[in-house]
Amino acid sequence: MKFGLLTLFDHYAEDCSEEQYYKNFFDEAAYAEELGFDSIWIGEHHFCRYICPSPQIIAGGLAQRTKKIRIGTSIALLPHHDPIRLAEDYALVDLLSGGRLDFGVGRGFIKATYDGFNQAMSESRGRFDECLDIIEGTWRQEDFSYEGKFYRANHVTILPRPLQRPAPPIFMAAALSPESFVAAGKKGHSLMLVPLFQSRQVLKENIKLYLETLRQSGFGPGSVDIVAGYHSFVDETPALARQKWENHFMRYVRFAGTLMDPAGYINDQYKSWRNLPRSTFDQIYPDQVMCADAEQCVERVALLGEEFGVTHFWVYMDLGGLPQHELRGSMERFATRVMPKFR
Repeated sequence: MKFGLLTLFDHYAEDCSEEQYYKNFFDEAAYAEELGFDSIWIGEHHFCRYICPSPQIIAGGLAQRTKKIRIGTSIALLPHHDPIRLAEDYALVDLLSGGRLDFGVGRGFIKATYDGFNQAMSESRGRFDECLDIIEGTWRQEDFSYEGKFYRANHVTILPRPLQRPAPPIFMAAALSPESFVAAGKKGHSLMLVPLFQSRQVLKENIKLYLETLRQSGFGPGSVDIVAGYHSFVDETPALARQKWENHFMRYVRFAGTLMDPAGYINDQYKSWRNLPRSTFDQIYPDQVMCADAEQCVERVALLGEEFGVTHFWVYMDLGGLPQHELRGSMERFATRVMPKFR
């Protein structure tokens, strides 16, 4: 089992400045490497207080601040970008990091983002598919051409080339839509999951669909990773963990809830999001978050590995304005008391 630290960069202006937030983040990344985490995953959002619209810039900074931890996107929102420029940016990240890029990609599900870019959500899958085809093609071929509905490439050669050959590994996000699990399986790419959004039974069915599609498409399950994790906090006892973390997590839930209006998901591509529940902490805890002591965390990580085939487990700890000393304590307990059980 590999372990990663994830952040989506939720920032609260009343807590600290944006500048200070990023200083804290880069210190957190360096500490994660020191603790032995395998990866750090960074999100992309636009027009909101998730304050990372350009993860490729942050990834370039991480490439210089760290030496061996892998740098992943969770996720790069392909439909909102020119694919050739994106291929160039992330090829450069891979080069500068010494071949440490894990390229996580997805469509996103926040309608306001599509509205901000003057895009129809009904076009998201088509834009995503074409964008990914072009990125993969330019990484793998030195002279690449493509003709699609949304994008074109005419004898393109990107320089510099990615360091990883034939291309950096690609991780496709799948949250609720079964079609996303099928799409990842057809491509033979690794899978990124968010267990918060679905029951264990639905998750198990979707992963089974992914693995069946993977095999039918000629790919072996040993050639991919299944990446998943939880919003997490680790303390000496479950009660103490909840006491310290619940208010921060619910602050985060309230913020995230302002970005998602189920009534806005009117096209069939996002039908799974229409009935997204509005939850209290008691409805979410303990199955859909990991707020616990080390022993319970070990049980949860083992469960995801055994039941769902998860090979790479991430924790999202830096949320809701959690104080830095509490964040570092949780990171240290997870790294020293949980991760060694799976090495």
